[in-house]
Amino acid sequence: MATVGFSQKPRLFLFDNFKDGTVLMKNQAKTSASFNYDTANHQMLFKQDGEIMVMDGIELVDTIYIDSRKFFPAGRSLFIEAVSVKNGTIYINWILKKHFKGKKGAYGQVLQTNVETINTSYWTNSEYKHESADVYSLLNENEYWLEHNSKFVKCKNEKSLLRLFPSKESMIKKFIKENKIDFHSTEQVVNLLNYCLGITKHNI
Repeated sequence: MATVGFSQKPRLFLFDNFKDGTVLMKNQAKTSASFNYDTANHQMLFKQDGEIMVMDGIELVDTIYIDSRKFFPAGRSLFIEAVSVKNGTIYINWILKKHFKGKKGAYGQVLQTNVETINTSYWTNSEYKHESADVYSLLNENEYWLEHNSKFVKCKNEKSLLRLFPSKESMIKKFIKENKIDFHSTEQVVNLLNYCLGITKHNI
């Protein structure tokens, strides 16, 4: 059910720390562990004897519950999060990317201008460490899946969303403008998609 945690790209974790969760298998068996999701390599990870492992055999998995959140397998190693909203369910394919913010100054502040910096590398506890003065934030470029007209469709920005609801384009544009929707904010996009499902559901 697991392999040692080697990743193709540097890991970008969904959670700051591994969180307690439960795996529900399709045969109704349950297993508890500490989980995190690697959004760069699309792998569900868990800890076993202090070692990070990659979950495999996910075709046997029904649902993974992490805190109050639900994740479903959706491919070879991909998991998507199901978020229940008033007008239906929104499925999030988490995609996080590193966004360069600037250089760290002498007193910890982030400088936007190009400054001379020194990158350092060293060994500690038999592990090679690399330190850089570069400062990054995580920016989400998520895909959102929802059920529309009896089929699953996806979007990731305003343009792709409007294509899904051509008859409601003006209403959706108005909602985006009035609520200042930022497509890098998962919470705001979920709110927007809930609105879109609502106006379609009630045929406003």
